[in-house]
Amino acid sequence: MPPRYSREITMPIVMGDSLKEQFRTSPCEHFCPAGNSIQKMQALVEKGEFAEALRYLLAKNPFPGVTGRVCPHFCQSNCNRTGYDACVNTRALERAVYDFAPRKDAHFQRRPSTGKSVGIIGGGPAGLTAAYFLALLGHDVTVYEANPVLGGVARYGVPDFRLPRDVVDREIGWILETGVRARVNTMVGRDISFADVRAAHDAVIVTTGTPKENSLPIPGAETAVKAVEFLREAALGLRPEVGRRVVVMGGGGVGFDAAFVARRLGAEEVHVICLERAGEMRAPEEDLIQAAEEGIQIHNSCTMSAIRTADGKAAGVDYFEVQECRFDEKGRLTLAPVEGGEHSLDCDTVIFAVGMKTDLGFMAEAGVELTPRNWIVVNKEQASSAEGIFAAGDVSAGPASIAGAIGDGRRAAFGVHAWLTGEKSRVYVIGEDNTIVARDDLAGTKEPYVVPMEEIYGILQYEKTEPQKPACINHMDFTENSTGYTAEQAMIEAARCMHCGHCKGCGTCVDDCPGYVLELKHLDNGLDRPEVAHGDECWHCANCRTSCPTGAIGFRFPLRMQV
Repeated sequence: MPPRYSREITMPIVMGDSLKEQFRTSPCEHFCPAGNSIQKMQALVEKGEFAEALRYLLAKNPFPGVTGRVCPHFCQSNCNRTGYDACVNTRALERAVYDFAPRKDAHFQRRPSTGKSVGIIGGGPAGLTAAYFLALLGHDVTVYEANPVLGGVARYGVPDFRLPRDVVDREIGWILETGVRARVNTMVGRDISFADVRAAHDAVIVTTGTPKENSLPIPGAETAVKAVEFLREAALGLRPEVGRRVVVMGGGGVGFDAAFVARRLGAEEVHVICLERAGEMRAPEEDLIQAAEEGIQIHNSCTMSAIRTADGKAAGVDYFEVQECRFDEKGRLTLAPVEGGEHSLDCDTVIFAVGMKTDLGFMAEAGVELTPRNWIVVNKEQASSAEGIFAAGDVSAGPASIAGAIGDGRRAAFGVHAWLTGEKSRVYVIGEDNTIVARDDLAGTKEPYVVPMEEIYGILQYEKTEPQKPACINHMDFTENSTGYTAEQAMIEAARCMHCGHCKGCGTCVDDCPGYVLELKHLDNGLDRPEVAHGDECWHCANCRTSCPTGAIGFRFPLRMQV
């Protein structure tokens, strides 16, 4: 058989992990928990088409302004270009799309009403994403949120200098414009029973996350401040007193956010104690860089043994070095201390950032299957073991990322939609009428092949370039650190994308075909598209594949060539 081309998408895809015309793909898209159409977005940004790029992002993710600032960028960690010069800064490009696209041009329309009602318990990224897609699918949606403002961890758990409140509030406003209703200051189990919520709706999605914070079973633990509550107070503008010296227990992203906030609240000295060895920490690399810039001291392979108190307040911590630690399936910790590795620190405030857990007492009678760590067990459509009850985000996956919660929320929405209506297409797109349209005819038969760097044989066609760097100033207050790209910087950075696994119509294969089998066609939509014009004449020499700068070409060799 002659070569086959894995094509870039030409319409916004809402759902569809496997596409007929896209049987190869890139590591960045494969590893994106939100499922963003990264390469299409970057192709549009390269041409300065920010409004259209926003449409492709919003088709899968209603929070591009949020994830464009605080996503752990799994896409960048897996970018093939890292092995050539440096990864493409996809997160900064996503933010640029949010910053420069006129939002009014990206509104999608609701489908006609289905007459079905869905209740969503929890107004964080997972719940609001589910609400957004369910509303667009024509369902009546009510979100029940215990806090006075929607947003969850994006609103309360991320400091302003990383994620300004107005960005979160604006994107939540756009979600509410789809017709989603919200009942804030409404805790299910206190202000309304789960049974009443279940009776009021045809289906329920639980997206309550992991609201309860772990503590440490050590003397003086009652004097410690919980990290998420500490961040919540700061986000609400309460500015808690921390004193001159602060010690944070926990080396994840939440722990470092607490450390950075403590510095901005006036702490002159901040220490982070964590079990992880140096080089094995769970916090993003950029957090470690910022910690070094702000003089935050990290004590690796250590944990606390006690908090010393005076007048009922924390006055210091005792901690010790650990040579080995491990967790069992229920999250229980086993430690092996280093002999003679005991230390102590005086301090004014201790902050615990030692993990989160679910709080599912409100649905104890629902008959939902739970994991040993008390997470809700769900299938690939986010359905629980109880009829009509779905779950998404941290409450079903465990503490993860905002991007992961967004991906879960979208899957839950379509899982609920299929359960309520019977419509179960493998692919949904944004149609010409700007509504979500089922297009099962676009579905492929298997997951796309993820193209590694080694299979991009035309790599030398790319010049080695330095990535564009967004302007970033550490103000040491709550002003946003990064100003992001300019439009020009974004276009230059987007041009660095190699579009791994997706044909970008460059015509190199046509030029290198010795049998003149291929032709470059110019389509009415302005795109160029290589086509097999004389398939019977193909020599199967693979010149096209070895010259392709994106690794987008696949072969199915005739049986006579395989014998």
